[in-house]
Amino acid sequence: MDGNSNTSPSREQTQSACYKVIESSIRGLYHIWDKMGIDESQKKSRGDTAVAHVNNLMQHMVNEEEALMNQFAKTIDDFTEKLEQLCTELSLPQIKMSAGLTMVQKEKLLRSKVESMAKEKKDRLAKYNTLHSSDQHLCEILSVTPFYIPSGTVPSLEQLKELEKHVSQSQTEKDKRFSEFVSTKKKIIELYNGLECDPDTSFGRELMCEDDEHFSLSVKNMDNLKRLYDEMVQKDHIMKRETDDLWDCLKALWNRLETPDIDREGFGHNLRGHGEKVMSSLKTEIQACELLKFQNLRRFVEGIRNELISWWDKCYFSKEQRARFTAYKEEYTEEVLLVHEIELKTVRQYYNTHRDLLEKIARREEYFQNMIVFEEKASDPNRFFNDRGGKLLQEEKARKKLMKELPKVEEEVNEAILKWELDNHKDFLVDGLKFPEYVKNQWENFQLQKEEQKQTRLKARAKQTQDEMLYGSKSVSQTPNKRRLPVTVTPLKTPLKVRKMNDMLKTPNTTSKLPNLSRFQHSTIMHSPFVRQPLYTPKTPHNSSVKKRRSVRLMKKAATERKINNSQHRSRDMFSHTTVSSDGHSSSALASHGSYNDFASGIREPNCRSSVVPSALFANKR
Repeated sequence: MDGNSNTSPSREQTQSACYKVIESSIRGLYHIWDKMGIDESQKKSRGDTAVAHVNNLMQHMVNEEEALMNQFAKTIDDFTEKLEQLCTELSLPQIKMSAGLTMVQKEKLLRSKVESMAKEKKDRLAKYNTLHSSDQHLCEILSVTPFYIPSGTVPSLEQLKELEKHVSQSQTEKDKRFSEFVSTKKKIIELYNGLECDPDTSFGRELMCEDDEHFSLSVKNMDNLKRLYDEMVQKDHIMKRETDDLWDCLKALWNRLETPDIDREGFGHNLRGHGEKVMSSLKTEIQACELLKFQNLRRFVEGIRNELISWWDKCYFSKEQRARFTAYKEEYTEEVLLVHEIELKTVRQYYNTHRDLLEKIARREEYFQNMIVFEEKASDPNRFFNDRGGKLLQEEKARKKLMKELPKVEEEVNEAILKWELDNHKDFLVDGLKFPEYVKNQWENFQLQKEEQKQTRLKARAKQTQDEMLYGSKSVSQTPNKRRLPVTVTPLKTPLKVRKMNDMLKTPNTTSKLPNLSRFQHSTIMHSPFVRQPLYTPKTPHNSSVKKRRSVRLMKKAATERKINNSQHRSRDMFSHTTVSSDGHSSSALASHGSYNDFASGIREPNCRSSVVPSALFANKR
């Protein structure tokens, strides 16, 4: 470095400039001294003083620069030491300086490094203080240990990340616990209000009185909160069940005492819920009814017996199980009443103990009864005439869905009963049978009933066919199973043709004009004398612009009269055209022997059987 300094151009320039300044200054001094007339000794003395002064000045400058150099060296040492300390505090690797740097370059570089690391240290400490404050607050609320970082040290980047993560998790846990706390506290307050009671523990009173923000969300407190809520829910269920039992008991007493509805409504008007006040009022009313109970033993015993039948049905008790209660037919005494109450309580307890199984069985029974109803509807021949709005389609969809669900429900009930039997090591009886046998008997009875109904219908149809063969077909009103023809409008000229045909039939001498008369002569089965009522009676308006509507009563009356007239007329015609054998020689139409009026007039003559029926017929019959 010295060699470089000796050959430095700036040094030669400085030295040359100093020579010029000194030479000019000495020349000026000697010029002044010459003018003043100073001798050589004084000039030499004054010259030595000037040289000493210049020497002192330059030495002072050298000393100052040397002090500055020493200060630089000290600053470099200080920065180097501080940089090493910062690297250690910030958990960073030590920085090594290059060998070719000058003191100024080294000082400048070290200063920059120290300033940047000091700023990073400050930022870390600021972030740490913020996170540490939040962590302390959250941990105090959650009653957990804060994240540990040794005091007096600068946290590393990894520590800051872990601390930030811990604060975030604590905040999430705090929000979750606070939300759960607020929701649970609200439910607990509602339960206290619903049960009309006050907290009976220090934690409950603290919960009700303390502000939400100051409540400690520790694990212990949250467990206590959940435990208190569970206790309140259980207490609510117990009190609700007790209240329901009290209501059932009171209603049973009311029913047995035949208490008027207005008194019942007046008592229960302001009683809502299942709080302590409600239970107290119910108990008081039950006690009052109990006093009246022994004054109405007969009514009470009969009421309990009716209740027993209902509960026996719910529990699916068999006849043998019901017959074991021998007091059912005894006289009405206080002892009998007490025995009935004990039996009722026992049956209720049995139902409550096996409520799940019995409800499943009742659900299956409901499905089975609905299936029977669908089957009965499907066998109804008149169901097609009552179809409105796709009712048949809806019933068919419901029936298919029911038939798909019924086996599943039966399997579910069977599995539940098997599980109960395995747990209790005894059989669960339904109507005195095991459930599979009970279901099997039901299906067998159902199939047997269906077969009996089918045989009944077949016998009825066979009898109907036989009757029709003997006596003719029935009218429309008596055969609802036949499908009705669509309603058609009868032309207005049809009655005229009918009247013409009737006139032809009434004329005794016009039998040859009747078409296909042999059909009447050789028929062995007579047609029904009842004429089918027309499905539609046309209305003949007097004016095309005005339509008069007949009342239903007038239409029915007209139809009845027309039916009677047609029946009488038809019976006369058929009698006139029925063939009767005479002595087995030949068959002749009665129409050829006269009209019905002639026959009737002949009958009225004394000792006259008929003018048209041969006497040999009667002889044969005798």
